[in-house]
Amino acid sequence: MRNTLHLILLFSVVLGFNLNSAAQDYFRMSADFTTKVKPVEGKMNLTKGKIYYDKYSQELIYDISFPSKEKWIVQDSKIYKITNDSVYFTEEIPSMNEFTVFHLALNSNLTYFGLDEAKFSISNIDKKGDLVISYWNIPPHIQKVISTIAIAKKNNQLHSIVITGENNKILNKQFFKDYIQIGGFEFPGSIVQIFYDENNNEEYQVMEFKNIELNDIDNEENYHYQLDN
Repeated sequence: MRNTLHLILLFSVVLGFNLNSAAQDYFRMSADFTTKVKPVEGKMNLTKGKIYYDKYSQELIYDISFPSKEKWIVQDSKIYKITNDSVYFTEEIPSMNEFTVFHLALNSNLTYFGLDEAKFSISNIDKKGDLVISYWNIPPHIQKVISTIAIAKKNNQLHSIVITGENNKILNKQFFKDYIQIGGFEFPGSIVQIFYDENNNEEYQVMEFKNIELNDIDNEENYHYQLDN
């Protein structure tokens, strides 16, 4: 789960703009998830649970069932970790929920990971086999952090993203696979992320999703968590 937040935080820095909500057909989703993390050193870590996201409240809830029962609530610019209805950890983070894969998919902005709806523009397009790769101009205020973003599409679906930093050092790669389609809604059943440390060692994370449910209005309490002041 740590690297899940790492990914979201990275994209909150990348996008940093308000996205227009063009599609209104799908406003909330839930899904079973499994996360497998293979650090540079050590054993693989496994996390299982369910995610709930409502795009209007922009409240993201991880209801974790394994390795132990707890909830992670991401609201506004804070993350709360909760066990037995008691908050045991709080941290301020960039406001980021509208830049998650969940928000982008609900708004049909996943193809270019929302870059086309933010203040980014395509600098070049290339074709390699069955992949169409677009290279994006980076806004000046984040050029010290990110030098290039390349997005590959396959069959008009988001296939992969490669982000590089200073001296074209790869910061991370992401691959989106096994798409699940429900009506006009599409969501990757598997997201593979590869992170690189300062020594260029790789850390892998795989998130898998299944049992997606859209626009659930019968279980309102699952999508909102009332925190005590």
